[in-house]
Amino acid sequence: MKKSGKLFVALTVLAGMFFSTSCNKDEVTPQNPEEAVSQTNPVDYIRMASAFSLFTEEALTSGDATDLKSAEFNSCVNVTVHENEDGEFWPRSWTLDFGTENCECSLGNTKRGKIHVMLTDWWRNEGSFREITFEDYYFNDNKMEGVKTILNTGLNESGNLTFTKKLTDGRLIYPDESEMSWECEKYSELIEGGDSFIFADDVWSVTGSGSGVNIDGKSYTMTITSPLIYENGCFYPVSGTVEISAENEALKMIDYGDGECDNRATVTVGDVTETIEL
Repeated sequence: MKKSGKLFVALTVLAGMFFSTSCNKDEVTPQNPEEAVSQTNPVDYIRMASAFSLFTEEALTSGDATDLKSAEFNSCVNVTVHENEDGEFWPRSWTLDFGTENCECSLGNTKRGKIHVMLTDWWRNEGSFREITFEDYYFNDNKMEGVKTILNTGLNESGNLTFTKKLTDGRLIYPDESEMSWECEKYSELIEGGDSFIFADDVWSVTGSGSGVNIDGKSYTMTITSPLIYENGCFYPVSGTVEISAENEALKMIDYGDGECDNRATVTVGDVTETIEL
């Protein structure tokens, strides 16, 4: 997949990390007899992980001292800065309020509820620590719970910024009250755009793994087997591979392609490979 024009999302995967998501789980025709009774399909895993990427929310709390202030950034979100009693700038905390009714944000996704962000220091400084929590927050009508943390681990041997990102007690609760849980530890490297202070040219390489319980109540693991490459403005990775292993189910391999910014990937189960829309 070749590079296409990037949308500037004041920060992806977001995004958004894994994305044009719908409000409910999709039905996918089973390709393997072992999966005939499974309610959880590959798209469910991808969308669950992508929902917790939170690229836009991280971008809104990553400016410098002149940018990090209370404001209405668009019709969807009001950002409130909670000032420190001692007058010091750091640590900093924000509430991102998307309102009580669905608002369509970037890439057609809907959001409502609140996200709380705490940051100990400017995000580019080594040792800075960010914590993100949710208050009645819904992404495409699916409720999100959990705690996401991001630790700046400094420059690597290549001179690139690196971060450790963890999610604990993550849950995505669907409108029909079914749910998936998700905990992970990932390692992000800013491989392009680190020499500028804008997000539009950022490209990230992500490795790591996670685990949880799927819609069917089965334990699963997701392991990045080839680094996921995220370009700012693309909700899903533009390349990279992920392996999904669930108890009593066939191994699934997800391939995001060779660089094109789109919402397609291929899924391989056994000897069968198909293209899916995310």
